[in-house]
Amino acid sequence: MKRTALFTSLSVATFSLGVVVLSAGCVAGQEGTDQQSSAQSLGHEHMMLVGHQATAKPEQASGPTGAANPNNLAYYGGPVIQHVNVVPVFWNANVAYKNYLEAFYSGITTGPVMSFLSQYSTTSPAQTIGNGTRGTPYTDNQTSTNVTDAAVQARLNALFTAGKLPAPNNNNLYMVHFPPGVSVTNSQGQASCSVFCAYHGTYKRNNQDVYYGIMPDQGSGGCQNGCGSSSIIARNTTEVASHEFAEAVTDAAVGLATTISAPLAWYNSAGGEIGDLCNGVLGYAKLGDGNTYAVQQLWSNKVGACVTP
Repeated sequence: MKRTALFTSLSVATFSLGVVVLSAGCVAGQEGTDQQSSAQSLGHEHMMLVGHQATAKPEQASGPTGAANPNNLAYYGGPVIQHVNVVPVFWNANVAYKNYLEAFYSGITTGPVMSFLSQYSTTSPAQTIGNGTRGTPYTDNQTSTNVTDAAVQARLNALFTAGKLPAPNNNNLYMVHFPPGVSVTNSQGQASCSVFCAYHGTYKRNNQDVYYGIMPDQGSGGCQNGCGSSSIIARNTTEVASHEFAEAVTDAAVGLATTISAPLAWYNSAGGEIGDLCNGVLGYAKLGDGNTYAVQQLWSNKVGACVTP
């Protein structure tokens, strides 16, 4: 299997008792029951899973838009982030590539990626995806090395209350990056770099959706062996971050969805989100700051294929 093969986070939808379960695709050399080894369900964070698989296409999608291409994303009525303001949150000062990530988030929020994502603007309700901003980065001082999703949410809430982070709104996206040696466990008890490379999620605070991403260190703990398509960890870090960024913008409230309906936004019922359909397909894009970064290709409904924005 080539290093550029797709990751197992390309999702195949299976239906049981009315609950949609997104399961890992076929890992190299494994078929049949092994396909169910790592599952994620709606109503939880949306993960990018660790591992590689052969090139695959999602099954026929069934969505209200009636898209001609069965691989296209359908719109289910939920929110997109119209003018994303990415706030990088570093668990502590030991996060790798901090300055590089700050520059990356400045670049990705304007220019070709946002122009590409504008095709996922909506008319009912009227939502227009346009250029965004990078907010002021915040470096925390946390020392915990085994972190749960609930603990991350609690820490974000504490930082909101203390005025260390801007309060949640419909545009703020908090990308939480962790240093080497920190393991993150999601709400389903699954571990970073063992099951997932990263994820994005949603929770409610004072009736306001909070959009956030969880970014484990991509160069350690197992992520270095199954996350990203480059041999250079800095490139893998921005590739994975671009996957979660684009999915958060186009399917912001996925963490609150329990069925294939609103608050899902752009979604393929067989293949998942905009990044899942192109998982592990590496591209290089000149972003809004004029610099070129490693990114993951994303699905284009206009083109009907994976493209580099």
